[in-house]
Amino acid sequence: MAKKAQYAVPAILLTMAVLLIIYLVLVNASERAKFLGIEVPNETNVTKSPLGGSTKVIFSSGEVAEIGKSSGESVFEFKMDDVYLSYPAKEKILDSRDIQLRANVISSDSSYFAANNLNLENTKEIILRFNITSVKGSPYLVVYLNNSKILEKAVGVGLLNVRIPISLLKQENPINVELKHKGAFWSSSSIEAKVELVQVFYDPEFTQVNRYVSLGQTNLGGNEVRISFTPTEVVPEGQLIIKINNKTIFKGEVSAWQAFSTSVRFDDSNIHLGENTITFETEKGGVYNLTNVKIEFVAVATPSAKKVYSFDIPKEDLESGKDIILAIRVSKVIKPGYIYAKIGNNGPMYYFNHEDVVSGAWAYVKLDKEYLSEFGNNIILYSPTGRYRLSGFMIILGE
Repeated sequence: MAKKAQYAVPAILLTMAVLLIIYLVLVNASERAKFLGIEVPNETNVTKSPLGGSTKVIFSSGEVAEIGKSSGESVFEFKMDDVYLSYPAKEKILDSRDIQLRANVISSDSSYFAANNLNLENTKEIILRFNITSVKGSPYLVVYLNNSKILEKAVGVGLLNVRIPISLLKQENPINVELKHKGAFWSSSSIEAKVELVQVFYDPEFTQVNRYVSLGQTNLGGNEVRISFTPTEVVPEGQLIIKINNKTIFKGEVSAWQAFSTSVRFDDSNIHLGENTITFETEKGGVYNLTNVKIEFVAVATPSAKKVYSFDIPKEDLESGKDIILAIRVSKVIKPGYIYAKIGNNGPMYYFNHEDVVSGAWAYVKLDKEYLSEFGNNIILYSPTGRYRLSGFMIILGE
């Protein structure tokens, strides 16, 4: 009895090993790979052949993968007309007068101005501009806005600009200008000046320009969208804004006579098939003249990549006398070139030219059955001259 127990454990282990081998042989390739911890493509739920008729799907994968290589090439560019944007700050004289003010230790003269009912949303500031032509004594000029002192300054002959920022302005803005005397009680001070009350406002001359780019399948490539230009005139008080189909891709400053470009990932750019609107805008205060304006689709530098698909073919399909067809679907042409499909490491190669590959459509080729087997088939997809994003792979049994 002891000897029987001694041989029972090895016999059980041997049986389990045999069953495991049988399982690995009989189970389909994807299940076998999962069992062994090998990464496999994500299978789609596609069971219907795109070829229709009595064809059927033997194997299907919808894993998204990129193949090929690129080194930063521009695969398509579209030149646009020059762009001129203007939202400048301009001046409007609200009041202008000549004043003579005198002051001593007992009394002082004043002059009243009013900056009322302004469009505060489009006002940058108010300037009280003095052109002082005559000064006697030791005068001090004091300016009050809404009864709050905003300036006290000793003055002499010359120009003086008192700037009142928008943050201090209200709907009603009374401004008092007083002359103060600092000196002996028996002396006095005086000034003569021409005074202008100026509103600095933003004039929306050309705040936005749209350019339109129509794109088809043949030029909707690359994995980066780049907009470039050379500014020949820049007033950067207001920032420059660039949008693609109403999505902002740039907001900032540029410099005159320095070539400029801004880039965004294709998938984040909002660009699409058909007509696209490229919008250039300026904030208040900005003036921009943009020349040599163009949009480019760039295949940025990416490492070389292949994709290997593993699959089994049922024996009855392999021996049916019907064709075995490979189908691939390209979801994006990043850089035009050609794609080859190779059966295993030593099998034949099949070629898909760029003209035959349309984004979103299936492309087909009949495989040589001589190089296919019931288990463990591999097909390698690669592009030595282009870069493509794949979203579908099928092995189909023909009619």
